[in-house]
Parts: sequence; structure tokens; C-alpha cells
Amino acid sequence: MAEDPVGKKLQAAWLELSVPQCGYCQPGQIMSAAALLKRNAKPGDADINQAMQGNLCRCGTYTRIRAAIKQVAEKS
Repeated sequence: MAEDPVGKKLQAAWLELSVPQCGYCQPGQIMSAAALLKRNAKPGDADINQAMQGNLCRCGTYTRIRAAIKQVAEKS
């Protein structure tokens, strides 16, 4: 992800918005978010919900995950 432009932006947003807590789900969350943004540069809430539905977060950071995805989409 560090060499991928979308991945870099997502990692930066993840850190800026303090998305991770325990870190358990983060690899899958970031990979799914990157795949979404590569398919759809400006996803809406329904698009994000559909793309991220296979990833469960034990800590419940879904609002911060959504915010990070939207931040990257807005800056792109």
C-alpha cells in the first residue's frame, strides 16, 4: 500500500483521523477502501457501506473509517 498513490492517501487519512484502535481489522479495511476508491473515486455512503460490509471492526471505528475514505475521495 505504501507504494500505491491511493494506499498512501488512505494510510495518511487513517493516521490523521486516528482510525485504528486495536489494529486487528485494519489491513482488510484499508485494502477494501483502496479497491473501492480505485473503482469509484467519489463514493457515496451506500457505495462505502457495500464495499466495506465484509470487514468487521471489533472496536467499532466505522465512523472514522467512513470519514477517512471520504477525506481521501474529497482530496482526489
